[in-house]
Amino acid sequence: MSAPTIKTSGQGTISAIRDVRIENLSTKFAMVMPDGGFSTVAIRIGPNVTAEGHACFLVGDAVKYTMSKGATGEPQQAHGLEKSGLESWRA
Repeated sequence: MSAPTIKTSGQGTISAIRDVRIENLSTKFAMVMPDGGFSTVAIRIGPNVTAEGHACFLVGDAVKYTMSKGATGEPQQAHGLEKSGLESWRA
């Protein structure tokens, strides 16, 4: 029987967006500075573009995310990034 997955939520602000390329695959990560001054968290954000071609996430956006921790010794994983609060639209 495996240990249950523990999920917690967090909030923070995007401090940077990085494009990580491994061989032929390119993936974007948002570097999020959590509220409360904890260490920066890297969260995969996929293509990061709306159908109109605008960036979905921008540096300075307030966001919410989920942290999951599984079995003992497994590192925590951050996922489920979404904007929080009222954001001003930037073109």
